[in-house]
Amino acid sequence: MEKIVGVLLPLPFNDVFDYKVQDDVVLGQIVRVPFGREQQIGVAWKIGKSSNLDNNKIKSVIETFNLPPLQPELMKLVEWTADYNLAYKGLILKMVLCAKGVFEDPKVNILYKLTGKTLAEAKLKNSSARWRVIELLRHGPYSRAEIAKGAGVSQSVIKTMIDVGMLEPLPVKKQKEFLPPKLDFHKVQLTAEQQAAADYLCAKCEAGFSVTLLDGVTGSGKTEVYLEAAAKVLKTGKQVLILVPEISLTTQWLARFEKRFGVKPAKWHSSLSLSERTETWRAVAENRAKVLVGARSALFLPYADLGLIVVDESHDHSFKQEDAVNYQARDIAVVRAKLENIPIVLSTATPDLETIVNVESGKYGCVKLLSRYAAAQMPEIKIIDLKKDKPVKWLPPLKSGKESDNAEQSTPPKPQMSWLAPSLCAALAENLQKGEQSMLFLNRRGYAPLVICRDCGHRIQCPHCTAWLTEHLKSGKLICHHCGYMTNIPKVCPECGSESGLTACGPGVERIAEEVKGRFPEARVEILSSDTASSFNDISAAISRMEKGETDIIIGTQILAKGHHFPALTLVGIVDADLGLMGSDLRAAEQTFQLLSQVSGRAGRAEKKGVVYMQTLYPENAVLKALVDGNREEFVKLEKKSRQTLHLPPYGKLAALIVSGTNVETTSKVAAELAKCAPHGNGVEVLGPAPAPIFMLRGKFRYRLLLKTLRNINIQVILQNWLKTISVPKNVHVEVDINPYSFM
Repeated sequence: MEKIVGVLLPLPFNDVFDYKVQDDVVLGQIVRVPFGREQQIGVAWKIGKSSNLDNNKIKSVIETFNLPPLQPELMKLVEWTADYNLAYKGLILKMVLCAKGVFEDPKVNILYKLTGKTLAEAKLKNSSARWRVIELLRHGPYSRAEIAKGAGVSQSVIKTMIDVGMLEPLPVKKQKEFLPPKLDFHKVQLTAEQQAAADYLCAKCEAGFSVTLLDGVTGSGKTEVYLEAAAKVLKTGKQVLILVPEISLTTQWLARFEKRFGVKPAKWHSSLSLSERTETWRAVAENRAKVLVGARSALFLPYADLGLIVVDESHDHSFKQEDAVNYQARDIAVVRAKLENIPIVLSTATPDLETIVNVESGKYGCVKLLSRYAAAQMPEIKIIDLKKDKPVKWLPPLKSGKESDNAEQSTPPKPQMSWLAPSLCAALAENLQKGEQSMLFLNRRGYAPLVICRDCGHRIQCPHCTAWLTEHLKSGKLICHHCGYMTNIPKVCPECGSESGLTACGPGVERIAEEVKGRFPEARVEILSSDTASSFNDISAAISRMEKGETDIIIGTQILAKGHHFPALTLVGIVDADLGLMGSDLRAAEQTFQLLSQVSGRAGRAEKKGVVYMQTLYPENAVLKALVDGNREEFVKLEKKSRQTLHLPPYGKLAALIVSGTNVETTSKVAAELAKCAPHGNGVEVLGPAPAPIFMLRGKFRYRLLLKTLRNINIQVILQNWLKTISVPKNVHVEVDINPYSFM
């Protein structure tokens, strides 16, 4: 019997579209429908008619997929996420239906089985080869290659038996096997403190929805603790989702998981191939993948029977999505856990202020790990005051042999600018002599963040963004880190034509590596950043070399700060501890404290105690003093006071409006119109409009307005009413960012 369903499409719409359907479609069913001149994959979101169209004008569903329907909890999550972030429901759904290969015809393997026809009936002579084929296939169907290998026969024997009808093809859908974890494969011996924490989390796994902060110092073994809770949930047959902020974290995590459970979990991140995404999506939906570790988008997969969510490094700002749809994955994970009525664990050594306030108010539970695992001690942190311990220029080593024969090498090398203080250089030399590993951290990619002409003052800027181009010496390119624009490093100044004026200003990790190699030519040096290791395999290989002791000094960006365990690493040098402290971002101090804490936590994670050197021009800064003293509570106290005074999150609410367009006058006019009709009073304040710090981004001019309200005000309603008051032209886009993390 024909009926009508409302189908939500993965497009920028909030409303469903009506379609006729002959089958008995249920809510959440995935369907293929006509849409304009194309076809779209959508979900039956509503049973019954939603539009005023005549029934004879309503098109029919093309296909109903034989896939598990989306569960009501996931459909509610889509709607909640859209409503909270003022985003289109269709674009949230797009993140659910993200594996396009699932909706194509599945690939099949052709196996062969016996038909029951005998050799006599087939008029074939008895032969040992044919009997071996028959004996093999009595145990089940196999491919031709498997038959040839298993029975030890040629392909011609198999072909003959197929031609006479003794064997028949059996198409079987290709399906990757996801082995279930072996719960007792290798139980780690927990400390008394870890065991108490694990018992607490395991008890929560039997009590429905709860949020627990697993607050443990770096190296305290938080992973082993929450894996015990995962084992508890897996015993019941339910699934476990473990969110990590970046794929670089999963390398060592996967090895640790395999050591504990004997198998690898399913993975979900941007580097997966189309076929891997397809296989994993389907396995999650069919409850064949029991544990999945993935980046923030894994949150929207259609789990068949989710029993636990863990957010590892839950403080990390990478959980904030700022592309297409703005959302905070950690917070959405809490919402999903509540909708599914399951526990969620937030694991971190440096919890953010929002989480701390939720613990103090009783909304979240908390369990702490105050000691490092086994005999490991917390590292000693030393401040290097760059005003007193000034970097000294260094001389590149003289080249020997054939390299020194040419004319260029006949002149003595010139002293080079230094970025490392003498005391840090001495510590690196001592660590090399002891055969121990060192890490240098600078959260700046490339060789130099700016190229300037000393003769005319020209700075080379991106043509599409209000940003300087970063020099990447290894590739010989100038690159914009905002839009990806790339050009060759010019030989002369593009402004004045000077052949000697262009100068690289400031250091990136490539420049630090150049200095380290120059000072310590015998050291095995490696750079790890998103430029040098752009894929999951590249990152895994670099981390593996470090683990095996094939690297003496590793130099990298924030990719090094997160969760890695290098037992032989005893020295960490933070090249520019001030880098994040000078920003206007409301979370600048907090983020710097977290980042430097995490980087420091890489040192001395085994028997030998580690030491951390922080280079700074501001040794009296409160963030640095708190790190040196190991006094997180004092830093949190200061941060709370600052936020409370200004009514900033979590003691108030913020939302950003980013107005962008290719025409600066039109864009400016829309921003001004928004300001004219902005809401004010009764705990509501609007700041701006002002040109964004990066005024032009990817060829679009940008203005920002900031809506600030008291905590008890529904900021989404304020925004909705505000946005209704103006008409936005098609060539201008107004983006809403609830609780913004970036102010650029």
